[in-house]
Amino acid sequence: MFLSLSTSTWVLIAAGATLVNLAAMQWIIQIPKYRKRQFWLPVIGMVCVGARGFAESAALADTLYLYAAIMVVFPAALAPVRRQITRDYYRWVEDPTTRASKAALAWCTTSLTVMLFVIGVVWVVGKKAGT
Repeated sequence: MFLSLSTSTWVLIAAGATLVNLAAMQWIIQIPKYRKRQFWLPVIGMVCVGARGFAESAALADTLYLYAAIMVVFPAALAPVRRQITRDYYRWVEDPTTRASKAALAWCTTSLTVMLFVIGVVWVVGKKAGT
C-alpha cells in the first residue's frame, strides 16, 4: 500500500485532515461572510482530487494521501499571516485601492510552493517504495 498504510488508515487520516482544516480555517478566517464559504474547501478538494484519482485510475490510498495533504496545506500557509490578511481586507473595504501586504503575499506564495514540493517528493518516494 501507498506509504505502507492501509486504505482504511488513509480514510481516517483524510477525515482527521478535514476536521483539522474546518477547525483551523474557522480560526484563521476572521471575516464573517467568508467564514461560511470556507466549508466548501473540503467539498472542492474531494471533487477535484477524487476526479483526478478516478481519471488516472489511482489507488484510493494515493488519492486520500493527496486529499489529506491539501487539507492541511491551506491552514498551514494561512495561519501565520491571518492577522495581516484580516487587516488588509478591512483596509481594502475602506479604500479599494489598498494593496495586500507584500510580506503576507510573499509568505503565502513561498510556503505554498515549499509545501507542494514536499507533498510531491513524498508522493514520488512513496510510489517508488510501493513498487
